Amino acid sequence: MDNTENAERSSFLSSQEVAIGLLLFIGFPFFFIGGPGYHADRSFKSAWDLGHILFFFLATRLFLLVAAKRQETKQRPFFFLQVFVSALGLGILIELAQKALGGRSVDVWDVYRDLLGCVGAYTVSGLFPVVNRRFILPAIGIMLLVIAASWPLVRSLVDENIARRQFPVLADFETPFEQNRFIPGSRLWRVDKVAAHGCFSLRIQLTTATYSGASLFYFPHDWRGYTTLNFSVYNPGKEELPLHCRVHDVHHRQHGMRFSDRFHQLFALHPGWNRCQVSLADVRTAPRTRLMDMAHIESFAFFVVRQRKGHIIYVDNVYLGR
Repeated sequence: MDNTENAERSSFLSSQEVAIGLLLFIGFPFFFIGGPGYHADRSFKSAWDLGHILFFFLATRLFLLVAAKRQETKQRPFFFLQVFVSALGLGILIELAQKALGGRSVDVWDVYRDLLGCVGAYTVSGLFPVVNRRFILPAIGIMLLVIAASWPLVRSLVDENIARRQFPVLADFETPFEQNRFIPGSRLWRVDKVAAHGCFSLRIQLTTATYSGASLFYFPHDWRGYTTLNFSVYNPGKEELPLHCRVHDVHHRQHGMRFSDRFHQLFALHPGWNRCQVSLADVRTAPRTRLMDMAHIESFAFFVVRQRKGHIIYVDNVYLGR
């Protein structure tokens, strides 16, 4: 009876190993091909990043199953350290290969996610099938880290749903994640000190760089049926501040990003609140040799050019009007 049970267990593990190996074989090429583009939805980018955790969880699980059959987990000292270093080395090699083959930048956070998947698999393997109390606290810690790593995905899904329901409002900053629709995030803060609508606005730190500002990057892209783009800007300074506004579609990015192929308008911001309005009819006819594709607007940006000193502005209530 014992021999039968052992044979069944061995057969089960072999099937598990084959299944995991097949998943790893299918998944490995996606480190180098496919994936989200620069303008892909935040949720897609976040979900793709979590693939590192899943791949290394499965890879480590497969390695542990094979090692357990050979009883290497008991015979080799510092076994966990060897597994960890192996995962670290493989993660770094993948990042370097991505840079060499696809021109991608090395992402330290991807290596962190690789290690999180590795340690997670090791912990789960130690905790089950019979609960091992020594692994309970590490398992809780790993679970919390995985939840933290999944937070960008959850946050993106929540805000993308809010953005769809808010439209034609593009951002009014009354919900906590709206600032993440804009880039670059390092100079943007959602604040409650100044607001044209509701209680919150977006504080933007402008620098002395050649171009300094913010871009609305994640938003519903079909602007057909609307006539105006409206936004409010607060200038806390005592002097007028020239603020440039630009709008472009997908075609613009795919065909050289020429100045003559996008919309541009200059606003003179007086001290205090400024109500800015852009005619979408003008946006549509702005490209010199074609019409703007209003169904695929890709970016709306506002910025200053070559300022002698830094400035702060507040933006609020960005919406489309009919």
